[in-house]
Amino acid sequence: MKIRLFCFLLLSTIQVLFAQKVDSTRIAYDYVYFNPKKAIEIADRIIKKSTDKNDQITARLIKTNAYTSLDDSYNALKYAYETYDYVKKEKDVFNEARILGRLGELFQGYGFNTQSREYLDQSVKLISSNTFPDEKKAMYLGNIYAIKGNGYKDDLDCDFALKYYNKAIKEYKNSESNQSILNNLALVYIEKSNCLIDKNILDSAKIYLNEAMEVINRNKLEEYDQSAKISLARVYQYEKDYKNSNKLLNDVLKNLQSSESLQVSNLIYKLLAQNYYELKDFEAYKRYTDLVNKTNIPLEKKFLKTQEKSLDYLLHKDENLVMKLTKLWMPISLIFILLILFFRKIYIKYKKGN
Repeated sequence: MKIRLFCFLLLSTIQVLFAQKVDSTRIAYDYVYFNPKKAIEIADRIIKKSTDKNDQITARLIKTNAYTSLDDSYNALKYAYETYDYVKKEKDVFNEARILGRLGELFQGYGFNTQSREYLDQSVKLISSNTFPDEKKAMYLGNIYAIKGNGYKDDLDCDFALKYYNKAIKEYKNSESNQSILNNLALVYIEKSNCLIDKNILDSAKIYLNEAMEVINRNKLEEYDQSAKISLARVYQYEKDYKNSNKLLNDVLKNLQSSESLQVSNLIYKLLAQNYYELKDFEAYKRYTDLVNKTNIPLEKKFLKTQEKSLDYLLHKDENLVMKLTKLWMPISLIFILLILFFRKIYIKYKKGN
């Protein structure tokens, strides 16, 4: 779910650029998540026929996001770098900062947080420069800080993440309000609340969830509504209100879209298992624990495949870039081995249970 949520932070900027432009570029953008293959087809036609620089850049970025939606990390990186090469050739600082941010976001999603931060820092440097449009600085800095916050939340701890979420919120509030800003604020409020829940600062977590829900309800953002409800269910769990927590979680589970159900349902199963354990309903606890184990295996396979394909692209693209990654080979190899052993153990246990 995390990749899907934060992809919108960079993708949403396309919406700002093309809000007044109802054409094939806008149509391709709309197709990115619910029909990514169609989005790629339209983007290819734009690249072939359009002479407009912004169309060329946005079409390539749409392909990056469509391939991300298809879990094709090889082609997602391929077209992200193709876009980056295009804007470098055009000496376009504004779009270079955008694409650096997108590359940072992709590397974060594929588990390469060191490289992710390098690209995000480069993006911040360009956004802060005199050549970047002043009226767009706050919004784009907010985007980058939000992505960095998410990376620190996953990689280190919430203290680092909260600093960047606060920076993102501050930048968004300094921006001229538009739909993308409001959407991104809702996302950051939810992620910040999750950090506060982890730290057991529940009153503050509720405040930010309420802020998020105001935007969500006003704009009918169904996917964000699901994320906020899961976070609120976590609050109830911390407060030992397990029945209301279960009610929210089952409501989300019932309304999940199939395109993202595995990752989100896995999280919900974990929370439900905890709740039923506390309620001493051990039959339900075992049922949801079994579902957690069952969904863990394809999720980890999917992540490992994504990492493998992204590394495969980097090997073909740039030997120098691969050299930068070599310091990660030993820990990555170790992680791979540990994961294989761990999930082999789970799989054997699962098979024996059946």
